[in-house]
Amino acid sequence: MSQDYEEKRSFSRMRIETTVHFNVNKNSDITYKGLSRDLSATGLLMQSDYAPPVGAELQLEMHTDNERLPPFVAEGEVLRVESDPEDSSQYLISVALNKTQ
Repeated sequence: MSQDYEEKRSFSRMRIETTVHFNVNKNSDITYKGLSRDLSATGLLMQSDYAPPVGAELQLEMHTDNERLPPFVAEGEVLRVESDPEDSSQYLISVALNKTQ
């Protein structure tokens, strides 16, 4: 039996694999590192060995390989954290972006 699946997302996702540096909450001096998996206008999925708590506010910065492009800088809220099924030492972190610069 075949089922039609209608995409429920308002914005399409782009597969982007680049390093993400992030801080948890505004008072943190600790910067963590992750790898982006995909990006949309309202969200980011990234992989990291650090699991921030659900609901935490993150400050994110992503650089591209193109030096002429400025870094992508944003703030977001952690919606979900799951163990990566492909690497048990890593987490998949879903972030709702609420402010980009």
